[in-house]
Amino acid sequence: MRHAMILAVALVLAGQGASAQGLPTRRDMVQVLPGLWVDAAADKTERGAIRGHIAAASQQVQRQLGAGQPVEWWICTTAQCDASNGMAARGMTYGASLITLNSKGAADPGAYTHELSHATLHGALPMGGLFSTALPLWFDEGVAVLVSGEPSAAAQAPCKAKRKGPLPQTAADFARMAPNAQKALPVYRRSACAVRAWLAKGHALRDVVPLLRAGRKLP
Repeated sequence: MRHAMILAVALVLAGQGASAQGLPTRRDMVQVLPGLWVDAAADKTERGAIRGHIAAASQQVQRQLGAGQPVEWWICTTAQCDASNGMAARGMTYGASLITLNSKGAADPGAYTHELSHATLHGALPMGGLFSTALPLWFDEGVAVLVSGEPSAAAQAPCKAKRKGPLPQTAADFARMAPNAQKALPVYRRSACAVRAWLAKGHALRDVVPLLRAGRKLP
């Protein structure tokens, strides 16, 4: 039942253009813990590292946002697993229910925190953010960059006027502006800087989840 619910959510999200890699699958994965499915090829050391990354991400998100969303994780550690499950993206968040990481994302601690930040914001919205316009994509991405520090080139970049440009309101906008990783970085930078500007007005990252829960449209 849980698996069917997640796929139903993913189907709606894919229809909205939220998933650049299509519907997720978990072929050749094994359940390591409740809510954690890992590539069957992963050894004991890799599985232990994954559990550690998830625990650290949960602590970081809780510390920065004041909340943490329980999610299901599907994680690949090999290129074969990536290909079998169509996991082209390092990390994807599906509503507030599911996070997938491919083999590159699985080795990057920041990817866990970035995606869990998304899930936590989505969890503050009705139905995990489905059909909601309260959280524009640029704000969602900007918060995730600042909480996780990833991508580091976006999180650490100074907010200069020359980096001003369009901000993606939806996933479709983001896909149009950032068809590849090279073009995505400027979008992440602009999004992070726009959230920094919002924070400079007297807000705090810990304000975001309560505002969304209260039905506030951000920013």
